[in-house]
Amino acid sequence: MSEGQFKQGFEIPVAHQKPPGLQSEQKGPDPVNEHLPTEDGGYQLYKAAGKLEGKKAIITGGDSGIGRAIAILFAMEGADSLIAYLEVEEKDAQETKKKVESYGRKCHLLQVDLKKK
Repeated sequence: MSEGQFKQGFEIPVAHQKPPGLQSEQKGPDPVNEHLPTEDGGYQLYKAAGKLEGKKAIITGGDSGIGRAIAILFAMEGADSLIAYLEVEEKDAQETKKKVESYGRKCHLLQVDLKKK
């Protein structure tokens, strides 16, 4: 361990990360939304139990990735959702909305940059 970080006046370095980007432009395997991995390396359809029936969820970043998976799984469990997303992610948000509504749930979209609020 370096002594430098314990000296008076030490400043934590600032790290900058690029946003992950659009789901439709990401390479690699498609994210798993409605299926769960099995022990043999395959996948099986998630079996919902209605645990969120009648509930409402607010999901930030629900247009893609983990947020999209949450929105879809919540819909399978019976919850309606509101998804906050960035303007450049409109196409991804519309795709998530279609998937959520395919399970008979409501999905409201809110285009907003929460960093600016």
